Amino acid sequence: MTGIETSPGDHTALWPAPTADGAMDATVTVPGSKSVTNRGLILAALAAEPGWLRRPLRSRDTLLMAAALRAMGVGIEETVSDGALGSGGPSGGGEAWRVIPAGLHGPATIDVGNAGTVMRFLPPVAALADGPVHFDGDPRSHERPLHGVIDALRALGARIDDDGRGALPMT
Repeated sequence: MTGIETSPGDHTALWPAPTADGAMDATVTVPGSKSVTNRGLILAALAAEPGWLRRPLRSRDTLLMAAALRAMGVGIEETVSDGALGSGGPSGGGEAWRVIPAGLHGPATIDVGNAGTVMRFLPPVAALADGPVHFDGDPRSHERPLHGVIDALRALGARIDDDGRGALPMT
C-alpha cells in the first residue's frame, strides 16, 4: 500500500499537498528549462549586441548547444554574479551566461548528442555560417528523422549532404 489514494473512476493519483501551520516567508527559485535555455542561446547568438541568460539550466543538452555555438564562433562566457551593480554580471545574482554574437563560420563539427533542440534548431543557424558545418550525434540520433528541417533548408537554397537519409550525420 502506497498511502496514495485515487479518485473514484479516475486512475490519477491524488497527492496530499503540504500545508503551512502559519504565515510563510520564503523565496523559491524555479529551475531553468533546457528548452528555454537553448532557445535563449540561439536568440542571443543571432542578436546584434551581447546579451545575458540569467540562471540558465546546466544540462547535457544546453552544454551541447553552447559548445555548438562556440564551434561556429559565438562567444559564451559563464559567470556567477552576486547581483551588485558593477559586478560584471546581470542584476539578480546567480549563474549567468554572457553570449557574444559573432560572424558564424565553419569549418565546424557539431555534436548534437541526442538533443532535439540542437539537431533541429542549429541547422538553420548553421545555414547562415560561412563554411561547412558537420552535424553528428549519439547513435540513437541517427534514427531521428530530420526530413522537415532538411527539406525546408534546401527549399531556401542551402546545400546539405545527408546521403539521402533525412537524418544525421549531415553537413
